[in-house]
Amino acid sequence: MASKSTFICPYCFEKHKLSAVQFRCTNRRCKDVPDIEMTKYENGNIKIPKQGKITFTSPSKNPFLVPLSAPCPECKNVTYKRVCPSCHNELPESTLTGKDMIISVVGSRATGKSHFVGVIIKELRDRISISFGGSLEGFSDSYQRWEKNFGNQLYNNNEKLELTQSSVQNVDNGAYRPLIFKLKLKKKKFFGRDEIESFTFVFFDTAGEDLNDEDTMSTVNKYICKSAGIIFLLDPMQIPAVSNQLDESVVSRAAGIDWRKAAKADDIMTRVSNLIRKDKGMSETQKIDIPVAAVFSKFDVIENIVPPDCTVHNPSPHCSEKCFCLSDWHNVNSEILALLHEWKADAFISQLETNYTTYSYFTASALGLNNNPTSDGRIERPRPHRIEDALLWILKENDVIKGKK
Repeated sequence: MASKSTFICPYCFEKHKLSAVQFRCTNRRCKDVPDIEMTKYENGNIKIPKQGKITFTSPSKNPFLVPLSAPCPECKNVTYKRVCPSCHNELPESTLTGKDMIISVVGSRATGKSHFVGVIIKELRDRISISFGGSLEGFSDSYQRWEKNFGNQLYNNNEKLELTQSSVQNVDNGAYRPLIFKLKLKKKKFFGRDEIESFTFVFFDTAGEDLNDEDTMSTVNKYICKSAGIIFLLDPMQIPAVSNQLDESVVSRAAGIDWRKAAKADDIMTRVSNLIRKDKGMSETQKIDIPVAAVFSKFDVIENIVPPDCTVHNPSPHCSEKCFCLSDWHNVNSEILALLHEWKADAFISQLETNYTTYSYFTASALGLNNNPTSDGRIERPRPHRIEDALLWILKENDVIKGKK
């Protein structure tokens, strides 16, 4: 992996030179000082700022290398904690030396974003990363927060997740405090020992209503502009041609809200595209080069109305093949695109084609086949169907994994 001279903070998403990285003293005996940067990040009152240990820079002659440690100018204690100069959050090693992999999971309200994020992290840690010869590690308290906000309810209590609160109401819902994981993969070398490549994975559980207004998005969803890939979830039950074929009780248990009250997918795609173009200073006629995976969520609910000879009924082959299987991807992409046309979702298709250079269609069920929540919200332990396909495609598009026919 080529050396990097800049990094994107996985918390505040500001881009900085490596030479701008700061250190924070960790000596408990060193005095606390007002931390304006952290106070602003947490939407606190700067007149009553948070208190924390001193932060400082440690000049480096090499723009591609940040010192591992530095002495505090106040107490002379050596610290290893490196922080972002904009928000003062601690930075993972993989952010400074590896590749940033901000994955934006977006979609209108009740499309299943929370279930997707909660389950994909579990699958990445326990199955997907291992299949590709790597490992997934939580950074800071991310894994503990995953357990609290997702794991306990899904895997211990066997209950579906509630709809995510807006970041305007709850600053700890994921948009301000993301879930950060470090993916480590072995890289084969022609001579010598294998090397380890590291990637910073950043996930957000974004409330659907936070995508209903561009002003709100520019404040709480600006991470979308820094994405290595966007997973756009479409709830098939929010498409009239689909919901009209399903039993109303099934739809009500799986949807959570009346689909007629949800924002249209193509409207949200328009706002997402506008946000990215403004951030990058692009004109309306320029296509965006961030890969977009359009994913039909809740496949378990629509399984019976999808033609039985479709590839999407089969389990995902990528992990067992230990590569991204291009033939399977081509079949799935063609099948979902045909279904979208059949179900009169042409407006969304047009949004993708006119705004993005790279996109593909997928389907997934985070909870698994025959696991639609009961009327009181009970589920069986998640057994996801094809949840990895979209993410692995984004990794393939970013040259993290290879594709094979």
